[in-house]
Amino acid sequence: MKAIKFFPVFSAFLFFLCISTAFSQIGYSPKIDSLINLVTTQSITPTERKLSGDTSCIIGGSPYTIVSRYWNNASNSKATQFIYELLQSYGYTPRYQNNSSSSVNVLAVKTGTKYPNQYFVICAHYDNMPSSATAPGADDNASGTIAVLEAARVLKNFNTDYSIIFAAFDEEERGLYGSKAFVDTAYFKGDSIICCLNFDMISYDANNDGKCTVVYNTPSEGSANDYISAMKTYVPGLVPIKTYDLTANSDHASFWTRNYKAFMNIEDENELTPYYHTANDKFNTLNLTYFRNIVRTAVAALVSFSNNLRMDFYHAPLTSGYYLTPRTATVVIKSKNKLATGTTSSPKLYYKVNSGTFNQVSYSYYNLDTFKFTIPAQVLGTVVSYYIGAQDSAGTYVCTYPSGGRGLNPPGNIAPSEPFTYTIENTFTSCVGTGTATVGYPFYSYYDDARTNILYLASELNISAPKILKKIGFNFSSVSSQVLNEFTIRLQNTTATNVTGFTSSGWTTVYSQSYTPPGTGWQYINFTTPFYFDGNNLLVEICFNNASWTSNSMVYGTAVSGMTWLHYLDLPSGSGCTDLNAGSAQSTRPNVCFIYDAGTGEGNIGSTLPVKFDLSQNYPNPFNPVTKINFAIPKNGMVTLKVFDILGKEVATLVSENKQAGYYSVDFNGSEFSSGIYYYRIESGAFIDVKKMVLIK
Repeated sequence: MKAIKFFPVFSAFLFFLCISTAFSQIGYSPKIDSLINLVTTQSITPTERKLSGDTSCIIGGSPYTIVSRYWNNASNSKATQFIYELLQSYGYTPRYQNNSSSSVNVLAVKTGTKYPNQYFVICAHYDNMPSSATAPGADDNASGTIAVLEAARVLKNFNTDYSIIFAAFDEEERGLYGSKAFVDTAYFKGDSIICCLNFDMISYDANNDGKCTVVYNTPSEGSANDYISAMKTYVPGLVPIKTYDLTANSDHASFWTRNYKAFMNIEDENELTPYYHTANDKFNTLNLTYFRNIVRTAVAALVSFSNNLRMDFYHAPLTSGYYLTPRTATVVIKSKNKLATGTTSSPKLYYKVNSGTFNQVSYSYYNLDTFKFTIPAQVLGTVVSYYIGAQDSAGTYVCTYPSGGRGLNPPGNIAPSEPFTYTIENTFTSCVGTGTATVGYPFYSYYDDARTNILYLASELNISAPKILKKIGFNFSSVSSQVLNEFTIRLQNTTATNVTGFTSSGWTTVYSQSYTPPGTGWQYINFTTPFYFDGNNLLVEICFNNASWTSNSMVYGTAVSGMTWLHYLDLPSGSGCTDLNAGSAQSTRPNVCFIYDAGTGEGNIGSTLPVKFDLSQNYPNPFNPVTKINFAIPKNGMVTLKVFDILGKEVATLVSENKQAGYYSVDFNGSEFSSGIYYYRIESGAFIDVKKMVLIK
């Protein structure tokens, strides 16, 4: 891997919108599952040891130890020959691509049965650092080269629709010389390269967390998603971190310069080998299980790509909220392979309630590639998990959305590890903005520190105030692996109608802790302190304080002037939340959704009857200035709910009347009271209960 810093360039782009965003899913095939099991630690170890000089090998019929693969070391040309002869031994007819007197690529081609002139490329660079006499380069990048060689070995007798080029590039460390020569040649020949899979440093994982980084650019995002889908389906122990990064630090970047799609898999960029570019990058530092798993993912993805074992799902995941009637999940499924539509094999939806087992639902509507499924009504407080499964008409593979499920006839009867979930709760959603421009703020992590103020007008929010805001959501187009330390969200009600700088006072902090966006699409952040919205305009501040940077997480936004203010900087000390006070206006405002409680007054919130009296702890607690008190009464009767100060003096009566049996929710507004400890007491028949709450202003 070549160490270069390159300033990312971000641009707006349009994305295809049907009923929702498209998500491609790689299918599960029992044949591929068997195929990748041919990749073992025993199969990768001998070649890795030989290429990194840990043991001797046979080159040209004679024993030889590859002590270095530095570009001008004589041993590097021996490594070139070793790779060539190994591919030859697998039954290929490899060739040398001579780029210069010192740079030589090794290439082998597996010809596709349907599309022989269209190619997928799996590549890695085999040259290494440092320039000293001994340079093992076990992780950087014998490991990536092994992925290429193992894929070639395993796939030799496995037919693929598309052709595959197995490429070992030279002189990446000098400046991507080998890959640039290959790509330029392909470009001027007019070769049809569908996508390149680049593997660079894939064998170091000291803490055994399974994390790896998948680096992509905008045109290659779909391919990166497919790769991650294959990883989740076939090697669920790995944890992919999808990262948008235009840094030209490995061979995938050469493909980008000629507008070919490409992505890179590398070990966790926050935990790169400490032996990088040193003579200590040796075989004994590698995590062989982790290494094997990434190689298995490479093979699974390559076979899936080259045989079109994938489906595109267009589905808007069902959201949490006040839904007490049956819910309809609509999905459009597109595939180059015909979908099965028989009674047993047709697409299915699976759902479960709370921690129960999954129930199977057949579609209630079907037209061409559009399917609708009905999930039965549930009561308040229920958590529903669900996913969708489909298989091809030949019964060779199955896709689930979300990815990771397995099982044929019915499709996807083995659930993915992370299905969609929603909760039946007493809340509603208010969203502002539908634009498709992409911006890095308020997650501007290409700099150590950033601060963003964003204004949303009451007329846009369309929330009948007063209400309690509980969550904020942003629609992520891409996600960076950068952890945002001291990530802080503040809100305030305001009469301001535009933003001309940072507001320094009047804030309520609703969230403050480390945060990393978990994925693309709508992602919600739960407020640790819910916010009292009084019906005015709403000003949002988001900031963080880092000592490192990567790329930005990008969110969708809408062109709106005068509503967003941003400042970013690498502060040597201090915090982005307090020491960034300059900045400038931004012409695009991030799209946002707020989750808020359905009511602020008292009301029955249940559709079933409780079996016992209950008084819940208020939420939030401490609070400022509004908190919610829930209670349940199992039979009709007189109910009183009162608030007392610390001296026992009654300060408010929230309920005093006959009530029908049911679940109730009441808000207490402490705006007229001073900070301190208060008690609330319920009485209904023989039932009496008291709880403490804290008002902080």
